[in-house]
Amino acid sequence: MSIKQLAARADVSMATVSRVFNFPDKVRADTRQHVLRIAQELGYLPNASARSLRTQRSKVLGIVLPTLLNPVFAECLDGMAQAARAAGYAILPITTDYELEREEQAVLQLIAADVDGMVLVVSQPATSRALDRLRAAALPYVLAYNRHAAHPCVSVDNEAAVIEMVARLVAMGHRRIAFISGQLAASDRAMQRQRGFCEGMHAHGLHADDCLEVPFIETAIQDIRALLETPARPTALVCSNDLIAIRSLRAAHLAGLTVPDDISIAGFDGIALGNDLTPALSTITQPNHTIGRDSVQWLVGALTDGQALAPQASRLLPHGFRTGESCARAPDASSSPRRKRVASVPSSTLDSSCPPF
Repeated sequence: MSIKQLAARADVSMATVSRVFNFPDKVRADTRQHVLRIAQELGYLPNASARSLRTQRSKVLGIVLPTLLNPVFAECLDGMAQAARAAGYAILPITTDYELEREEQAVLQLIAADVDGMVLVVSQPATSRALDRLRAAALPYVLAYNRHAAHPCVSVDNEAAVIEMVARLVAMGHRRIAFISGQLAASDRAMQRQRGFCEGMHAHGLHADDCLEVPFIETAIQDIRALLETPARPTALVCSNDLIAIRSLRAAHLAGLTVPDDISIAGFDGIALGNDLTPALSTITQPNHTIGRDSVQWLVGALTDGQALAPQASRLLPHGFRTGESCARAPDASSSPRRKRVASVPSSTLDSSCPPF
């Protein structure tokens, strides 16, 4: 399938097709979606023939990340850049803002740019069209932070980490513990952490009904505040990432609560900013720089040796805990577990999403 055939089928010029894959922001959204749909129907992969014929590597790696506004991914990218530079590679990063269509577009752009391989963070590996594209192009890739048996991954055990955090809170007398996350559908990591929360609560004979999803930045603080102002409010929050934990600190203040005397708050990620807060954030830490470094080193090693990246060789790195100051003994350690269910916050019409991680 050539670019000329795709252009004819889509009834656009070859220049428009080229812009769709190389400069998508310069093409009207409806035209871009139309061309991408036809390309998918025809199985068109830009530059696939050039890749099969080339004899020299481009020495460029494609990087696909959800955002750089979350310090987690900035730290990870730094690890990637250092590892790539040490191996004689350049990197070409693209962000997707957690949008599935942009994940697929990013992969198509990087395939067209003739990268040698990719390191990606995707929303849902099990159903990712972006990964289908990579497999069809036979391009080597590694997933960072994602964890899935069918793909080569470098990550931490999200479920085990949250199970341990729940156990720490229970040991401090907490029984009414809630889990706060962003958009679960946009992040397999957040879903894994929620499963860890449920398993951890059940292991201690506690109900895990208090799972609050706060999809939008604009409403996150007020939604968490509403939870904290209920008569049988939780005495501890486990947040799916540190940015949500920081918003929870603000929500507690607005609700007239003192952290950690009235409520304990724990995050997940270990971003450096958490140490600069008052109180300093208690959190699960993950080696973000190392995740980026190891992902690139594994990919480069496979490219150098001409070996396939085997999913069964996926790497699980150790997590840790930062004690911080935002967690303490429960103020009512003698009370019984709460039975009340807290419903998820409904979606709104706002556009800005709360980072799912």
